[in-house]
Amino acid sequence: MKNFFIVLSLFVFSITYSQTGTWSHVSVLPNTNPSINSIYVVDANTIWVAASASTTSNVYLSTNGGTNWTLKNGGIETAKSMYGMFAFDATTALVGSEDGDIYKTTNGGTNWTKVLDLTGSFSDGIYMFNTNYGIYYGDPTATSGQPYQIRVTTNGGNNWTLVPNAPVSSTEYGVINAWDCTDSNHVWFGSANITASSTSAKVYRTTNGFFGNWLSISVPGLGGTSGCYYQAVAFVNNTDGMIGSSGGDIKKTTDGGATYSAVTVPGALTGSFAVITMNSIKGSNNTIRMATQGDTTRLFKTTNLGITWIRESIPSQATATNEQIQHIQFLNPNLGFAALGGSSGNGGLLKYMGTNGINSNTGIIPSNYKLEQNFPNPFNPSTTIRFALPKDGFVSLKMYDALGREVETLVSENLSAGIQEVTYDASKLNSGIYFYRIYTNGFTDTKKMVLVK
Repeated sequence: MKNFFIVLSLFVFSITYSQTGTWSHVSVLPNTNPSINSIYVVDANTIWVAASASTTSNVYLSTNGGTNWTLKNGGIETAKSMYGMFAFDATTALVGSEDGDIYKTTNGGTNWTKVLDLTGSFSDGIYMFNTNYGIYYGDPTATSGQPYQIRVTTNGGNNWTLVPNAPVSSTEYGVINAWDCTDSNHVWFGSANITASSTSAKVYRTTNGFFGNWLSISVPGLGGTSGCYYQAVAFVNNTDGMIGSSGGDIKKTTDGGATYSAVTVPGALTGSFAVITMNSIKGSNNTIRMATQGDTTRLFKTTNLGITWIRESIPSQATATNEQIQHIQFLNPNLGFAALGGSSGNGGLLKYMGTNGINSNTGIIPSNYKLEQNFPNPFNPSTTIRFALPKDGFVSLKMYDALGREVETLVSENLSAGIQEVTYDASKLNSGIYFYRIYTNGFTDTKKMVLVK
């Protein structure tokens, strides 16, 4: 199993805490509280995690927002650490393992079937763009002369094909969760140069899909005895993104990853630190979050590719010795989760609840549910959606394209009775017809919107 290292960097500035939402500690996993490696949030209630092994292989499912967890590892070999989680819902999910295998369940984890059997690899990430087409990023089976396990499925994860032009490694391998995509054509992933005291590592990209051309750039970085790892990647659109390394290097790109330049380091980062993971919220003010580990765990966000940083206050469980934020996922700008990976016994799940984005008027309680037409319509690039709730309840509001494919989750949380408004920025989308659908307390409705650029 690969190891993860925390290394090097020195900066002295100051920074204040500031945020528009709140992070809270939700729970720890039962039994031995294993370190969480990957998380997948389906909605505000349905959350899967892949965790490190103890006496068993650990995949857990929560159906109440992380408050309670159930072990779901039927059919997975004993004591495998699991990585690279993806789920469609509480029933169908995919997960990778420490040796590069992929497992699939269609009955909520009661039984898992091995759909890819590898030796000498490592699962770094799985993502499905729809019910049939998905991608997998895994380590090469050797750190030199072997291709990355860049694989594609066209039948819902039942079979995985190694693409013929997968990049070949040279003293390197992949890093868990160190990738991002803006669509099925634009994908980026970082790598670990395992040469001791190396001063660079490659970041790979494609602009025409997994079967297309793969390009790489060797990005300078501060390496240690274990090498230089670019282990954090986040893109807000096809051109703008950021990467972070195990040596505290933080860089940005504005040309899709063809070149990278250094950015200002948050002032709170003094001494040696590593960038552990990054997360982007696409189409929402270019927000990128970055978790670091040094003398303690810290969490920052930027909306301008690192020109300025806001440090977010996180619960004490996340800053305990030997804990770190391992993986972050947001459903929308106001609802996100972060998984803790460590050994202090304080780990588990964090939750972010924002206070912006949804405007509520709870002084007027309507008599009926109603989803109104967005305004303006047609629009470019922002529009407002208003809906009426006669009683409190969980609300799901999602956008779909003209083919019925889900584009984005706008709301996935409990809201109070009243008149609610959501403002949506569609800057990342192409012109065309889209649909938005609400579901709450048994009420559902769908309306059409037109984006004209």
